[in-house]
Amino acid sequence: MYSNHPKHEQLIANLEKELILPKDGLNPIYTQLEEYAAESNPDTIQQGFLKDLQEPFQTLLSNYSRTITTIAIDFPVFFKSFSSTKKTVMVCAMDSLPPIPTSPFWKDKKVDFKENIGFWAPFSLIENWQNPTGSMKTNLPFFRALLQEYNLYVTDIYKVFFRLETQNGYTTSNALPSYTNLCDTDGLNIHGKIVAKEVEIVNPVAIITLGNAARNTLLNLNTIPQYPVGWQDDVQSYLWGESTKIIASPHISGAANGAKSAILKNAMYSKLEGDYQNERLAKICIQKLRSLENT
Repeated sequence: MYSNHPKHEQLIANLEKELILPKDGLNPIYTQLEEYAAESNPDTIQQGFLKDLQEPFQTLLSNYSRTITTIAIDFPVFFKSFSSTKKTVMVCAMDSLPPIPTSPFWKDKKVDFKENIGFWAPFSLIENWQNPTGSMKTNLPFFRALLQEYNLYVTDIYKVFFRLETQNGYTTSNALPSYTNLCDTDGLNIHGKIVAKEVEIVNPVAIITLGNAARNTLLNLNTIPQYPVGWQDDVQSYLWGESTKIIASPHISGAANGAKSAILKNAMYSKLEGDYQNERLAKICIQKLRSLENT
């Protein structure tokens, strides 16, 4: 299932140019992600360094050097459909941050929280699909349902994640306007610039956004003025550019159960079956996409 995208080298070049360029490039990292997906070997994925980041990421994060901690990048991943199809859906979200520095997760791990960058995959989708644990148990049904009909390219709206230590705990990077509005030397939002190139390369039949951040950021960057509305009883539809469809859904995390509930109870979707909330949510997204493709 996990595989390199057919245009892997173009996607790699985009990330190396705009996001991060380790000494040996990103291809070894993707090889390690692939090996992990095949073997679930937790020792195979190396870490990056703050100095490897491209501008403007490096300067911004360096400015926070006194309080920055737990820096991470979830690299986009591609999965082939269970069926024979050339159609790819891009899933764009704002994935969760790595555990806080005091978490038992870091026990026996050698990490410099201010210099090292953890490399991983969105939603931990390279973990064991046969025996999912933790959040994978609830997240995986969403992706499994989509893979029945589409290839999946899963990416994040914000490409680097980090925390700042405060007197009351931590502030996350997605809460910092200086980061979410970060621009390159041409005045372009760097997050949108990277994602726009991904859309161009992947050429998905649709983009499914999960949560407010991914939806709102894409719409704010769009060439067609559109304004997000609050969640009601259906997933939402927009456009990226002139023709790429956006299906906007609440996030699949448990924190978004309230936003998902009215959609899942919508009588229009009463015949959609599924053992899990997120499985039914994926089928709702598929049904919405079908209806848009037929209009």
